[in-house]
Order: sequence, then structure tokens, then C-alpha cells
Amino acid sequence: MGSKPIKEILPEPPSQGEFVDVDCDQLVDGAMLESVSLSGSSIQPKIVQRLGIEGSRITGSVLAGSKLPGVRMVDCCIDRADLAGATWNDARLVRTRFDESRLTGFDARMSELRDVVFHKCKMPESFLSETQLTRVRFDDCQMPGFDLSNAKIHSVAINGCDARSLNLLGARIEFLDLRGSMIDGIAIDPLFLNGLIIDATQAPAIAMALGVRVGDIHLSS
Repeated sequence: MGSKPIKEILPEPPSQGEFVDVDCDQLVDGAMLESVSLSGSSIQPKIVQRLGIEGSRITGSVLAGSKLPGVRMVDCCIDRADLAGATWNDARLVRTRFDESRLTGFDARMSELRDVVFHKCKMPESFLSETQLTRVRFDDCQMPGFDLSNAKIHSVAINGCDARSLNLLGARIEFLDLRGSMIDGIAIDPLFLNGLIIDATQAPAIAMALGVRVGDIHLSS
């Protein structure tokens, strides 16, 4: 199986300009924010529907525990932010980068991610089940228990990550590069193994997921 050219799974960087500081009180249903900086913390988790954010920067814990159904983010940089416990179901994230952010229990089920990077993020027990992922990268992330069940994985790389107990059950995999990551306890359907790229050290984890025993050959003389 030949691997795709790396350029096909490298997301485009977000394009950003000058930022205007905005207060979290401006996060209201249906708001469309452009070229803003959201930072600091919120007294209580934000609950906002159909929020749109473009060309912006998010830091701090302003969106920790937030519920943002249907949020749309384009060309955004989420830098050292706390998104623990946030629920962004049915989100659309395009050309967006998450850097050194905390996403413990982050829930973005039934979302679409395109040209997105997660870099050095802490995201154990996060949920991207039933999502569509195109040119998405996870680099040097802590993501044990990550749930990609029933996702449509068009082109994804999970490199240098702690991805133990990765859940891929029901996922349709066109291209998924796991090389360099810890994948012990992975769960995957045999039907979609053709889209998987692993290194030799990961083969035992895949064999165990398929119920295959790996042992030494003992030949009698």
C-alpha cells in the first residue's frame, strides 16, 4: 500500500491579521465575530448557538466547559486555551490550529474538521465520533481514550502521540497515518485496515485488536 504525498495531509495554516479584544459577553446566539481576540476566563460556561468566529485568536479559559452547538470557526488560532469539558457538537472547523491547549473530555461529535492541526494538546477521553476529517493532524498530543468511532476519516495523521485505547470502531478510513504514536489497546474494524499506515512496532497492537496471536516459531529438529 503506497502512502499519500505528505502535502495531502498537511493542513493550510490559518491566515490572520490584527485582532480586536472583545468581551465574552459578545458571545451570543447567532453572533459573527471576525479578527477578534478572546482571552481570559468566564464566570460560568458559555452556552451559545450558531456562533461564527473567523480569523481570530482564542486563549485562556474563556471557553472552558462551553456548549457551542453549530459553532463555525475559520482561520482561527486556539493557543494555550482551556477547552476542558467543552461540547461543540455539529461544529465546522476550517483552517484552524490548536496549540498546547487543554481539551480533556472535549466533545465535538457529528462535526466537520478540514485543514485542522492539534499540536501538543492534552485531550484525553475526547470525542470526535461521527465526524468528517479531511487533512487533520495530531502532533505530539496526549490523547488516550480518544474516540473516533463511526467517523469518516478522509486524511488524518496522528504522529508522536499517546493514542492508547484509540477507538476506531465503525470508522470509515480512507487514509490514517499512525506512525510514531502509541496505539496499545486500539479498537478497529478489519474492513477498513487498507487505509491504515503503521510502523513495524505498532503491528502487535493491530494484531491484538483483530484477535490475532503473535508468537515465536518453534521448529522441531
